Amino acid sequence: MQEQGVMRKQGQLRTYVVTCFLACACAAHPASIHRVAAQPVDYARDILPILETYCIGCHTADDAQGGLVMEEHKALLAGGETGLAITPGVHASSRLWLMAAGKMQPVMPPDGMEGLNANELETLAKWIDEGAEGPAGGVPVRRKLRVPAIRSNLNARQPVTAVAVSPDGVWQATARFASITLERRDGRAGVTKRIDDLPGKVNSLRFSTDGTRLLAASGVTGAFGLAIVVDLASEHAETPLLKLEAHRDTLYAAEFSPNESLIATAGYDSDIVLWDTNTGLAIRKLTGHNGAIFDLAFSPDGTLLASASADETVKVWHVESGQRLDTMSQSEGEVHAVAFTPDGDQIVAVGADNRLRVWQLRSRQEQRINPVLATRYLDTEALTDLAFVPHSEHVVVLSRSGKLPVLRQSDWASIGELPPLMETGNDLHAVSDGDQVWVSLMNGNVVKRELTGLRSSRGDSINTASKRVVPKYLDMESLSELEEKSLREAHTRSERPRIPRGAVVSGSLRSYADADVYEWAARAGEVWAIDVDAAKDSMLDPMVSVVGSDGNPVLRTRLQAVRDSYFTFRGKNSAQSNDFRLFAWEEMNLNDFLYANGEVTRLWLYPRGPDSGFNVYPGRGDRFTFFGTSHVTHALGEPAFVVRELQPGEQAASNGLPVFEIPYQNDDDPQRRDGKNSRLLFTAPFDSNFGIRVEDTRQEVAEAQTASRNLGYKLTLRPAQPDFRVRVSQVKKPVPLGGGREFEITIDRVDDLNSPVTIDADQIPEGLITNLPLTIEPGQRFAQGILWTDADEATPLDPRLMSAGVTLSLTARADAAGRTLERTVGELGPIKVGPRTKATPVILPSDPSGVESVLADPERRWTLQVQRGHTVTARVRVEREAEFDGEVRFGKEFSGRNMQHGVYVDNIGLNGLLVLAGANEREFFITADPEASPGKRLVFLKSELDGGVTSQAIELEVLP
Repeated sequence: MQEQGVMRKQGQLRTYVVTCFLACACAAHPASIHRVAAQPVDYARDILPILETYCIGCHTADDAQGGLVMEEHKALLAGGETGLAITPGVHASSRLWLMAAGKMQPVMPPDGMEGLNANELETLAKWIDEGAEGPAGGVPVRRKLRVPAIRSNLNARQPVTAVAVSPDGVWQATARFASITLERRDGRAGVTKRIDDLPGKVNSLRFSTDGTRLLAASGVTGAFGLAIVVDLASEHAETPLLKLEAHRDTLYAAEFSPNESLIATAGYDSDIVLWDTNTGLAIRKLTGHNGAIFDLAFSPDGTLLASASADETVKVWHVESGQRLDTMSQSEGEVHAVAFTPDGDQIVAVGADNRLRVWQLRSRQEQRINPVLATRYLDTEALTDLAFVPHSEHVVVLSRSGKLPVLRQSDWASIGELPPLMETGNDLHAVSDGDQVWVSLMNGNVVKRELTGLRSSRGDSINTASKRVVPKYLDMESLSELEEKSLREAHTRSERPRIPRGAVVSGSLRSYADADVYEWAARAGEVWAIDVDAAKDSMLDPMVSVVGSDGNPVLRTRLQAVRDSYFTFRGKNSAQSNDFRLFAWEEMNLNDFLYANGEVTRLWLYPRGPDSGFNVYPGRGDRFTFFGTSHVTHALGEPAFVVRELQPGEQAASNGLPVFEIPYQNDDDPQRRDGKNSRLLFTAPFDSNFGIRVEDTRQEVAEAQTASRNLGYKLTLRPAQPDFRVRVSQVKKPVPLGGGREFEITIDRVDDLNSPVTIDADQIPEGLITNLPLTIEPGQRFAQGILWTDADEATPLDPRLMSAGVTLSLTARADAAGRTLERTVGELGPIKVGPRTKATPVILPSDPSGVESVLADPERRWTLQVQRGHTVTARVRVEREAEFDGEVRFGKEFSGRNMQHGVYVDNIGLNGLLVLAGANEREFFITADPEASPGKRLVFLKSELDGGVTSQAIELEVLP
């Protein structure tokens, strides 16, 4: 009996699996309940809505729990893995009905979800008793999604999802959700037709060659796909000539074959279906993709079909046999669009990996490998569409960023860009009656771009010199004080007001969309500093550019990408300088330039383990930018590139990675010292009159939002003069006997000063030991100094150190542009000497034989040598007072103080460098990067005890 009970429970469990109605679908009722009537129960009208509400969510062909498929009548009657769920003619013997009615365990739907009401149960029973008949004629029934209704903003303009113009130029088709509008473009302009019975979003529009028929792809996500053919010559064009429905999900693509005898459709269900255009019957299904199919393309002779898929491949199919001839899997992201070249010799595709790829077509009749001919990186965001412009060599690509790069088909070289879009584009179409492309936008508009408006990446504003000019620094003279208003009165709006070579202009923009341009004369090599500051109480967020006679920004430099990456773990705000986590960071080096979304930063310090990222310049604090670029935020997953600067006239490498052209343009001070104000250094590439354009970064703000706004500014044009400003942190605690205190020197480099800065004191009091002079290396911002005293109380000390204290006067010097600059740092102090602290750190050699000599003469500095590209070890000992036994921490990535750039304490782990409680010393590692500068430097460690007690400095020598 016990065995029979167990078997009975197992049988019930199997029944549960076979006839489960809903494990993850909603329990909402159908919008309307079909009560049992005298007329026969209809499967499509009465039964399918019940199944969609309670069952199909867990019993589709893709996810058939228990092997039971319920989205098609034939599959439902076939049952599942352990038998039939319906006994036609006898509802009382049908387990499906018994479980739904609660007369058999387990009750369906499970988990206490609301089940069928009495009317639905009666309808289901009557349908089974009548034989459980399917749809009339065996025609598949179009499913509907049973989802909650969400009220939309009916006043909002719907996005244009697809656009097309007939080859003869007569008709324009524009698609929005569930509708298509057809407008005549010939002499009968104004005549329109409208198709409104489409089930959902229209993803594709294609005209026949003669322009008399239109093919559209649509469908309902998760339910079915539908393609229609419209006869434009018919008086009833609103009624489709053909309805093609065989897909289980929405369609993304529908294409006529070149002779229009076939139609190919594909979409989210990963299948391709070929249809007979005359009969509308499906004749072949092509399977093999593992992801949604976004685009299809027939070869010019119609023998081949190419498909682009979310599975990161392009496949080539033989149309007549249905054989797959090749799978091109070089893409590193979803492939969004594919096309054959007009001569049929090559296949072109674009996708989410930001690249256009070209394959040589070889698989024409048999399976062969189609080799990659070219790879072109075109943007930092995904490429979504491409179009061959008829009767030309031009290929236009649509990027998700709104850019429209143009390539030349003969060599796939990028030859420029069309004016960018101000909104996300959905569909790209090249019209056949001119060099023009149309783009449908999310904001409900269709924009047109003329190829005559092609903006070449090279023009009269470009530095075309074969070698870099030698910078020339001019002497600063008095600056003319000018008013924009008076300058405007002397010029028409079409002219650029001339300003002297050195001027301060007070002005104001009339609106966010306005721009003021001033002209001045500059000679080749002259270096000019251009500053734009918002006036008091101004709402302006200024952006400044140097423009040529054509009005375009002058090219500053070109950056060749040599390695691609992307941001991992989290994004970055516009100021952050630490924790830049990048894909494949192991392939990057210190001082590499990093380009991301128009901003160029520079790598300053490596990640220190799995839970850290790069620090970028200046190493801490707000980050710097380079080449005058502006600070921007970076999203998780955003592309980033290691780049190198190309010399003037240097040919870019054909490595499949982009070349970024950096103009003279800035939105924010590259060193973040002046808030939202703009700073730009301009080196004139040739003798010319150049323009300074002042505008607001919010150029597209509506005019109504600029009324009564103060948009005042002050523009300063002056000869650049490399210089620096310097400051020192004060030593606020007494220097302990036998220990030290740290002070730090910080410099702000002005006008790109790139020379070393040396800091020294005029006189050091007796008994006080320092590591002066300090050197701040070229490009660096910080250096750390030390004040240290001997532990021997018998050592002579300046009496003032034990009483009122001593003040040190520091001076900084640097060479720049043929001049020696000397600046007063300020006074350090008053410096006093205090008693010993509870623990004093000492840096010792790893070799025990050298330890005693160091301890015997604390004033003797010993030297630790490290070769570039290598790691050495040392030891840190903590001289403890008897009452202290706690841990001593020295920090993390900055635990090594005053080390050369590229030399750092390594392998510190998540807790940093520390000596554990109860321990007196530990070994630590010092690494010198290949980028580190050879030479000697006095370095030390600073503990976190008693406000920062330091070790005495040792000499660290970096060997070549």
